[in-house]
Amino acid sequence: MPKGYTTSLPIACRAMTFDFTALAAASGLAALISAAIAIIAWRQRHFPGVRWLALLMAAVSFWAAGAMCELSATSIPAKIFWSKVEYVGTLSTPVLFLLLALEYNRIAMRRRRWLAGLFAIPLLCLLLAFSNEYHGLIWTSFRFSPAGNNLLIYGHGPAFWLGVAGYSYLMMLLGSLLLVRALHFYPAQFRGQAWLLMLSAAAPWLGNILYLSGAFPLQGLDPTPHSFAFTGLVFALDLLYLRLLYLVPVARTRAFEAMGDGIVVIDRNLRILDLNPAAAAMLGQKRSQLQGARLPPPLPSCQLLQLDGAHRELSPQGSDKILEVRVYAVESEAPAREPLMLVMRDVTERRQAEDALRQLNLQLETRLAEIETLQATLREQAVRDPLTGAFNRRYLEESYPRELARCQRQGLPLAIAVIDLDDFKDINDRHGHQAGDEVLQRLAELLRQDCRQADIVCRLGGEEFMILLPGSSGAGAWQRAEQWRAAFSALRHGDTRLQASFSCGLAAYPLHGESLGQLYRRADQALYRAKAAGKNRSLLSSDADSQQPA
Repeated sequence: MPKGYTTSLPIACRAMTFDFTALAAASGLAALISAAIAIIAWRQRHFPGVRWLALLMAAVSFWAAGAMCELSATSIPAKIFWSKVEYVGTLSTPVLFLLLALEYNRIAMRRRRWLAGLFAIPLLCLLLAFSNEYHGLIWTSFRFSPAGNNLLIYGHGPAFWLGVAGYSYLMMLLGSLLLVRALHFYPAQFRGQAWLLMLSAAAPWLGNILYLSGAFPLQGLDPTPHSFAFTGLVFALDLLYLRLLYLVPVARTRAFEAMGDGIVVIDRNLRILDLNPAAAAMLGQKRSQLQGARLPPPLPSCQLLQLDGAHRELSPQGSDKILEVRVYAVESEAPAREPLMLVMRDVTERRQAEDALRQLNLQLETRLAEIETLQATLREQAVRDPLTGAFNRRYLEESYPRELARCQRQGLPLAIAVIDLDDFKDINDRHGHQAGDEVLQRLAELLRQDCRQADIVCRLGGEEFMILLPGSSGAGAWQRAEQWRAAFSALRHGDTRLQASFSCGLAAYPLHGESLGQLYRRADQALYRAKAAGKNRSLLSSDADSQQPA
């Protein structure tokens, strides 16, 4: 042990002299920079990761300040005292670096017992350092450095190598691995800052290895606190200025696991490289069974290698689910060997709802068609005579103005024929009403078959019919009426093979009138004359009819 170093007197009682060298000034500058960063960071500790950065830089500041005092002290006992003070920062800095890396990866250490466990070994080593005079487990020897500059070279004991160096390296290694993990999530535009962050985290490693190996040019000088000051400065720029922690999706893994959409990453051989729990649930198998296996059918049959971005709908084998699948390249410019990503969405409920809605629409369309048919039937029944199927007086009165306007517009004539069965009451009395109904039906059927499409056959009531003949003159209408009369007179009706005849009166527009009432009156007068002349004949209205009282 060097001369003048004893363990019998308390260190605080020994005189201390200082020689403030350039190396001490460098450590003091590192302490000031670290302290400034700690203060600035602590004021913004509500941001993610900044709280642990503030505590880390406070520990580095304490370490560098102790190093400044140790480098300035000229006696070995004073240097040992300040080395012990340094250990407060030396032992806590690696642990705080790990906690910062955990926060950087959004892995929170919320349980106090875990924090206490991390600091247990550093606290034990700190106690061993302050009691080193009694056991020599931390430092075994002390000698001045041949490099001068008031440097002291420490010989280290087993507790240093295990508890101080070993544990610190473990904390630094875990923290660095966590930073590498976070680097994986950096978008391409932030890769430069990410590598700068990694290089800054490697600085304390380099400094401490050079110190412990004795390879540093100034033997006895520990550049580790200066390296940590540089690392803290880079982290401060990252967290406080660039806000890189907020831009980098370090929670992407958690988001991947929690997504409702299924995500499956496959290689070009359709082998599953990774998938999230939602995808495993959609495929109906355990995640452990799917990873590394080929895609289950029918997924391989949907032409996954065609990156057209189109939706494909399919159902996994043995499942009633309907999956909507889209395929993307993992990289924007992916060569043929790059993996693919399948984004799957369970659209079963949506498709079921759409099918139910489609069925309801079909039912509604069927109901509407039925209603329209019913309405058409009701309209038809409203304008048709139920016995003969001929139109009724209501339809005639609705149609006449339309047909008259059309004939006036086109310069065409128009005529009406009023038909009345001869001796119809005798037919009912002698042969019964059923035979009379059959005669009416046969007459209506004959008129419908022989009339043109534009003609309108109406039953006015009882045994009287009216036929509206657009485009027919009075003479032409009379000729057609004679044809109907002759054809009807030749018919035999019922089991008794009875014969029936009708008389017809005709009137024409504009010769005999314009309104339906005028034409009907003139035609009815002509019909009266036909009945009086012996029945079974057709007469066109004449001037004599116009002179008869209405």
